[in-house]
Amino acid sequence: MFRKKFGWVICMATAWEFVGFVCRTISTFNQLTDTVTSEAVLFVLLAPLWLNAFDYIVFGRMIYYYLPEKRIAGIKAEKIATVFVLMDILAFIVQLIGGVMGQNGDGSMVTLGLNIYSGGVALQQAFILSFISLIIIFHRKMLRGETVQGRHGWKKLLYPLYATLLLITLRIIYRIVEFANGGNAELNDNEVFIYVLDASPMLFGMIIWNIWHPGRTLLGPDSEPPKVLSRRILKSNARRAIRREEHDARKERRAAGKESPSFILMEHSGINNEDDDNVNVSHGMVEHWSQWPLIPIKIVRAKAREIGGNVGSRITRS
Repeated sequence: MFRKKFGWVICMATAWEFVGFVCRTISTFNQLTDTVTSEAVLFVLLAPLWLNAFDYIVFGRMIYYYLPEKRIAGIKAEKIATVFVLMDILAFIVQLIGGVMGQNGDGSMVTLGLNIYSGGVALQQAFILSFISLIIIFHRKMLRGETVQGRHGWKKLLYPLYATLLLITLRIIYRIVEFANGGNAELNDNEVFIYVLDASPMLFGMIIWNIWHPGRTLLGPDSEPPKVLSRRILKSNARRAIRREEHDARKERRAAGKESPSFILMEHSGINNEDDDNVNVSHGMVEHWSQWPLIPIKIVRAKAREIGGNVGSRITRS
């Protein structure tokens, strides 16, 4: 059995489509009320958005898994799904508004709702076309061999992507034609069209992803990009570990007498080994903590000699 955490997305597509047609069946027993009919239409209209989202997520994982740079067209693999799912949500909201207005309005409100829904569907198709352009770029990279060494099977995911996007596009064209000019009477009255041009594309799309399941190909730790929160935690832990190592190293040096706060004073004061025989200094560093009290005296003497030398040189020049 092949499993991926994001598989719940296509399960939602299946569930919404199933609920939509169940409600459609129930509505035939009580045709005088529109409540169940409206719910059936909304579920059937919006279910393909879940299939779209699944395609976006799969493609993002493919980029992360196969491309060494883990990005395409300047977009990181982790961002691909996020960007297009947000676009999908925008199309979802537009279609939902149009669908609700079309089912619960009267007269001109129904026409306006259908037009808004058609606009949301067209927006969805525009996002799909931009998404396909990225897939083509990825396809060309794969054909040129620009992939992580030893990872194969990209065609088993790429061609199902093409197929499902083509099926969704077929359904979108059907819906645009159906709702053009306030609704096509022939398409609305004949249920053959909804089963062939709406339900069948969704069914075949789900079957395709069940046969060519991403879990068959995307294997190992690199098959899932790290979450943003997980990356932040890892970076924070790494920084904390580095600080801890530096702190331990300083403690060890101080315990060995090779580092002390006086080092900073001596470094800026210009003290060297010749300044005083009573203080044992090696390479500008105090060797023992007991020598701290002598540091201020050393600084004063060094500065005094420096000032005296400068004054003497000026007198000599004059």
